[in-house]
Amino acid sequence: MNPITIAHLSDIHYAPTENSEVANMLREKNIYVENLLPQCLEHLKTVKPDIILITGDLTHESEADDFRYVRQVLTELMPDTPVLATIGNHDIRHAFRTGFLNIPESEATDEPYYDSVIINDYQFVSLDSSYIKRLEGIFTDEAMDYLEEKLENPNVKGTFILMHHPIMKRARHLAFTMNDRLEKILKTGKIKGIFNGHVHSNFASSVFGVPQFTSESLKTDFDVLSDRLSYNDRSGYQIVSFDENGDFLSERFILNPKPEILVERMYKK
Repeated sequence: MNPITIAHLSDIHYAPTENSEVANMLREKNIYVENLLPQCLEHLKTVKPDIILITGDLTHESEADDFRYVRQVLTELMPDTPVLATIGNHDIRHAFRTGFLNIPESEATDEPYYDSVIINDYQFVSLDSSYIKRLEGIFTDEAMDYLEEKLENPNVKGTFILMHHPIMKRARHLAFTMNDRLEKILKTGKIKGIFNGHVHSNFASSVFGVPQFTSESLKTDFDVLSDRLSYNDRSGYQIVSFDENGDFLSERFILNPKPEILVERMYKK
């Protein structure tokens, strides 16, 4: 296996005019994505990852200008590093295509977004798990067709999947719902890793023996507890490195190591 270093960001939620309870509390504490994202990328400049993955919710119900800002910061600070993103439940697809991908507005659609890139002989496939439902993640038949087509490429040593929703029972209604086609693929050994976010917490787990990396939010985290979600002002990202033997190291980086609880929300019964 070729060594590869992957920078994993998720849930940036850039939205300078967002008026939610949590967003307003973060402003009161002088916590802004405009500071957190550059801080993260300045560190990544020293790490020199092979690729940056962003697993959804780049913005928060925003139009093209906010996506354009995120892309601009990435381009200015990491101009030579490939970036692959996936769509989150708070991302508006046509705005993402216009602002982040620089597709003309007249050509930008709200269709599900799929993409892929090959780095160091490994294939990274971005799948849209938010297209049908918002909080719960699923793959349509179209998403599975796209993945299966990409897996036919004989020139790659393995494939990594990007999706917004984690495959995690603990996440309850926030989790991804497994389907038979994906289960079958995961059991083949062709998938070397799964990257996701959505739950604003850091987890490392496995799904049918495939390592799964779930990143916390770069804006604000919440702890997934047994009876509630506990929002706090912690933020972070992770770096995942695979060596030549296929062994991996997941390193978590916290931008606010002493978080305070902002608000707690009970699960609906």
